[in-house]
Formats: sequence, C-alpha cells, structure tokens
Amino acid sequence: MATAVITIASLPKTSSEGRAGVVITTTALLWCTEGMPLMITALLPAILFPFAGTLTAKEVCSKYFNDISMLLLGTFLMAESVEACGLHRRIALGILSLLGHSECLLMLGAQLVTWKLSMFMSNTATTAMMLPIIRAIIESLRKIQNDVSRKNDLELQRVEENPSVAGTLPETDGDVDSSLDSAQFTWFCKGLILSIPYGASIGGIATLTGTPPNLVFTGYFQETFPDAPNLDYGKWMAFAYPISLLTVCLGWHVLVLMYARNSYIDLWYSVYRRFQRLVHPNQPQSPDSEETKKWRNVNQIIRKKYRTLGPLRFPEIVLFALTVILVLLWLLRDPAGLKGWADMHSDNTWDGKDKKPVYLSDSWVVILVGLCLFNIPTENPLLGTWLWAAPPGKKFSRSEKLLTMDTVMQKTSWDVIILLGGGYAIAAGCQSSGLSQWLGDSFSFLEGQDERVVALVISTLVAFLTEVASNTASTTLLMPILAAMSISLKLNPLYLMLTGTISASLAFCLPSATGPNALVFSFKEIRVIDMLRTGLLMNFCSILIVVMGVSTWTRSIMGITDEFPAWANITLV
Repeated sequence: MATAVITIASLPKTSSEGRAGVVITTTALLWCTEGMPLMITALLPAILFPFAGTLTAKEVCSKYFNDISMLLLGTFLMAESVEACGLHRRIALGILSLLGHSECLLMLGAQLVTWKLSMFMSNTATTAMMLPIIRAIIESLRKIQNDVSRKNDLELQRVEENPSVAGTLPETDGDVDSSLDSAQFTWFCKGLILSIPYGASIGGIATLTGTPPNLVFTGYFQETFPDAPNLDYGKWMAFAYPISLLTVCLGWHVLVLMYARNSYIDLWYSVYRRFQRLVHPNQPQSPDSEETKKWRNVNQIIRKKYRTLGPLRFPEIVLFALTVILVLLWLLRDPAGLKGWADMHSDNTWDGKDKKPVYLSDSWVVILVGLCLFNIPTENPLLGTWLWAAPPGKKFSRSEKLLTMDTVMQKTSWDVIILLGGGYAIAAGCQSSGLSQWLGDSFSFLEGQDERVVALVISTLVAFLTEVASNTASTTLLMPILAAMSISLKLNPLYLMLTGTISASLAFCLPSATGPNALVFSFKEIRVIDMLRTGLLMNFCSILIVVMGVSTWTRSIMGITDEFPAWANITLV
C-alpha cells in the first residue's frame, strides 16, 4: 500500500488514467495474492481514489451500499432462515433418496441438489452443508464395501474348512479403515466429492442473486447505461437457467465418464434390460448382483436419515411457502412483453421521454419478505386457540421467530457485501479516470472479427483469470473494460458483458479459485492434480456452452441485435 501511495504521488496530476491504474493494480494484486483479507482489500479504493484525485470521498463511499447490496442482504436473510430450520437438509436428503441407486446416479443426485440449492443460497454455504452428507454416504459405502470384501474372503476360507457355516459371518461395526479401499472405490469418491463444488459454482449462474459476479454486472450495467432496458430477475433466469442446466448436465457426464465409467455403462445396460422386460415380460429375470445389493443398502441408509427428520414442521412449511412467493414476485414483477405487478405504482410525472423510473425493484421484494421473517413465530400461532387445538402436553412459544438479529449478525456474510461495494468503487474509478476507455480502445485489433470469436476470446480469458483471482474481483475489474471494449468495437455491451459475467463462475481447476473448491480439500481423497485434471476439461466444455448460449437464445431474450443500440452510445469518462 505504501508503494501505491508513493507511486501515485510521483505521477503528474494530469495522468488520471495512470493514477487510477495504480489503485486498481494494487487492489488486484492483493486480491490475487490474498496478502490481506479480501474484505480489507476491498476498502482500499475508499482510501486511494480520493488521494489520487480520481473520485471524492463522498463519491467513492456512496458506491459501497446500494440497491444491489440490499438485494444481496435480503438473499442472505432468506438463506439464513432456511439453514436455521433445516429445510435445506430435508431437500438434499429427499433428492438423494430418489437418485441414490448407483454410483453415477448418486453423483447426479449430489450435483443436482447442490446446483439447485446454490441458486438461492451462497455457493460456499451450500457446499459446506452438502459435504457432511457426502462424508456420511462415503463412510456408509466404505463400510458396505469392506463388509462384502470381508465376507467374500473369510466365508470362502470358512466354507472350505466347514461348509455348514456359510453365510453366518457378522457385519463389522464402528469405523472402517480407509486404507482398505479399492482403487475403483477411491476413484469414485473423488468424482462424488468434486461434484459438490462444481454443482455449486454452476448453480450460481442460474439466478440473479446466485453469485456476487451477477450482482456486480447488474449494478455496473444499470449505472453505466441508465437508458438500457431493465434487467430483472425473470429476464436473467430466462437466459441463464438454460446455460446453467446444460453446463450441469455436461459436468455430470464429464465426472461419471472420468470417475464412474463402469457404472455409467451399467446404467444404460439396466435401461436396456428394463426395455427388454417390457417387450418380453415372460422372460426369466436374472438375480441381482452384489453391486445392486450394495446400492440398495446405501439407498436404505439415505432414506433412514431422511426419516429421522420426521414430518414437515411449521417453520419449514412457512419458509417453503415464502420462498415460492418470493420467486414468483421476482418473476412477475416486470415480465418481458407483459404488464407486471410493479406497474401498479404509476408515476404521474413521467413524461415518456426518459427511461421509466423503477420504484419497486427486486431488492424491495426480498427485503419485504426478509422483514416478515423477523415477525413470524417458529410455532404455529393458531395452536392452542379455538381454531387449532394443541396436542396434549405440547409446549410452545410464540416469542421465538424464524429469524433473529443474533443469527443475522453471526451468519450474514458482511465481507461479501463490502467486497461487492469495493467492486463498484473500482468500476466507478476506472470509468471516471478514463482508464476503462483507454483499455477498451486497446482491443481495437479485434474490430471486424466475428462477434462469436470475440466472445470466445473473452470467455476463455475470464474463465482462466478467475482461477487465480476471486470471481467477484475478476468481474469487478473486467466490467468497465468490457463496456469500453463493446463501445469501441460497436457491439451491444450486453453481449460481451454477459459473456464475461457468466464465465467468471467457471472456476473448476484450483482450490484457491472459489470457496467451494477450497472446502472439498477437507477430504483426504482429493488432491490438486485431481481438481486440475477434471477442471480443465470442465472449463473448455463450459466455455463453449456459454458462448453458444449468449450467441443464440440470449440474443432474442435480451433484444441483442447486430445494430449498435442508441442507449450504449455514450462516452465513458
């Protein structure tokens, strides 16, 4: 930091781009090397930009908390309530009980659960919640596998000595030595564990609040291009959900072909056998294999864990209903081509010339629902009244609420909110100094190239940059550059900026790339080379899906045409 201050002081005041470049380079290096905590580094622009004369203290501080920050805060409130009541665990075990019938289906179930939950929860929190479940499943599988192996070896020896004792060997109890794992089982465990962080990263793409880079883009885009069409929750899901769905399907195929190939082949063979049974119902059926019996036991263990949760409790029902209401309100607030419920707030002063003001945004919706959480009790308020008789001996309290301030202060990721604000401050400084325009002009060599080639270059650069830097930091640094580059190349800014934003979530190679990637190294089965080998293939395949999605259906949903839009014809100074 001292070096940055000295360098800024030595530069002439007329070199606004150079001074801003020093601030951004210093922040980026500290983000990449994690020389200081990410949140502390995010506060540097509030100190250095006013010192460099790029922004006033009032201007830079106002960027740290805005409409998008409130949207993120409201999402945290919902996620904390879901975690507090255990609804996320019920959803996870429920889906796993449906799909846990083979190695490849178990990987599919684990990845789908993580993918779905991470759309509405923090990717890191989703991963942290899923890993204990996966650990329990692996230990159960290990015990079953070692029991089968032990029975096969010792029963054979005992039968040879005394044929009358066949099948009487008891199962082992307690912990099982993992050093006895077969190479195939260890290999499968690697794939099952990796399916969790990959599912979390991919799931964050699907919703506007799924991951901070989406909010970084939205905030910068709305501020830089105020006359651009509104980008709300519904529009985002319309284009990003298919990209996320295709990527998670591809990810599952990559993982099963690398780590559970035999199970994948057996899956399709079992489908073929079932089809044969439908065609020839009288054909005699072969007995189940040991592998089938093992997975039947695994599924019973998962179902037993699910049954221990008991019936749905009052807070789970309420939170599920509130989540459904929240998503519906987001989707129907301003649906494309239709009149949304937000239009009920008419503005009599609007003259129809400028962009229509938005009074009721997505952040308003989630904060409204979030405030309700502080007032709804954890027990049914009708219990003990003439409407709903309480069970005999039932003790309940209406004082405990679904969400408390203690929970909010302890579990809310305030560092992410500060990090997001630091990103907006950097974007403002980059734009105000003219640095983003200068960097955008430096990509003029791409002018005249096919836009899909440009998108492929951008997607590849961003996807590998985010392996060594926080995805939020990468998006923050690149949004002003991509906006200026789009203007320089006369491309719709949405095309390149959406490509860069989605690509920032494609961090599959290194443990330092994202929180979910780092968490899985609590398992001794995972090594860096495993993640790197799988992640490289995931990266290249995902990049192609992103470019294909942005170049096809996203164009029609977002209204992207070959003509340069009038709202983008601005000067970034």
